[in-house]
Amino acid sequence: MRKVIEVTHCDACDKKGEEREATTALSVAGESWDLCNEHGLKFRDYFVALFNTEMTTAQSA
Repeated sequence: MRKVIEVTHCDACDKKGEEREATTALSVAGESWDLCNEHGLKFRDYFVALFNTEMTTAQSA
């Protein structure tokens, strides 16, 4: 029996020539990006600041 494991890499790291495993996905208006934990947190913080929301509000949405 053979098992195939597919690893998805972070799109942001890939642009810098690095290979890091994606742990989260970001989707906005039909566009999607796979992100590592570091980039996922950066985008989360960006959107929290952009929409002037608190972290607890953003996490529950």
